[in-house]
Amino acid sequence: MSLRIRLRVTKSLLRRTERFCFGLGIVCMGLCAAILVQLWFFQAYENWAFDQGLGAEPASLAGLGAPTAPLSAAATSIAPPADRGKVETLGFQSYLDSSVVGRIEIPRIGLKAIILEGVAQRTLALAVGHITGTALPGRTGNVGLAGHRDTFFRSLHGVRSGDTIVLTTIEGSYEYRIKSCEVVGPGETRVLEDSAEPMLTLVTCYPFHYIGPAPSRFIVHAARVAG
Repeated sequence: MSLRIRLRVTKSLLRRTERFCFGLGIVCMGLCAAILVQLWFFQAYENWAFDQGLGAEPASLAGLGAPTAPLSAAATSIAPPADRGKVETLGFQSYLDSSVVGRIEIPRIGLKAIILEGVAQRTLALAVGHITGTALPGRTGNVGLAGHRDTFFRSLHGVRSGDTIVLTTIEGSYEYRIKSCEVVGPGETRVLEDSAEPMLTLVTCYPFHYIGPAPSRFIVHAARVAG
C-alpha cells in the first residue's frame, strides 16, 4: 500500500473517530441536561408543595418523584437500630427511602434543598437525604444529613464556623450554628453517634473536585441554637 493510500485511510479513520466522539459528547451532554432538569423540577415542585404544606394542617408532601415506598439498594449494616432497617451511612446507601422530611438552608453560601428520608442513590440524586437511624430535626440527638458533593452539597467547601443552618419541617423551624468541619474516612461512623444535645451533622464526599469515587468524607458539625 502506497503512502498516499495509507494517508487517505488514516484521514478517513480520524474523521469517523472525530464524528463518533462528537456524537458521544452530544449524547452525554443531553443525559446530563436531562438529569439536571429532572432535579430542578423535583426541587421546584417539592419546595412549592412544602411551602403550601406549612400553611395547611395536615399536609401531604409526597410530591412528584418523591418515593413513598422502600427502594431496594445494596447495603451494609453499621450498628443501626434493629427496627429501622440496614444503613450504610457514610457510603450513602440504604434500604429505606420515603417521603419529605423538611428543608435545609445555609443562607451565606446559597444552599437550599428539600430533605428526603433515606440515603439510597435514587434519593440523593434528587435531594439531600436524612440518614435513617439518626435524630429527626427538632428532636434531641444528632441529626445526620447526606448529600452529593457535585450537586446540593457542592457549596459546603465554602462553609465556616459560625455559619447558620436552618432546618424547616412541618412542625417548625430550627436554627443551627456551625462549630467545626473535618475530613474523615468513609468508615468513621463516630461522627454520626447520638448526642445528648441537639446537634446536626452534614456528610458529603471529599475532595470536592475529585474525579471518580472520592476516598474521604467531609463532615460539618453544628449545634442547635437555643430559642
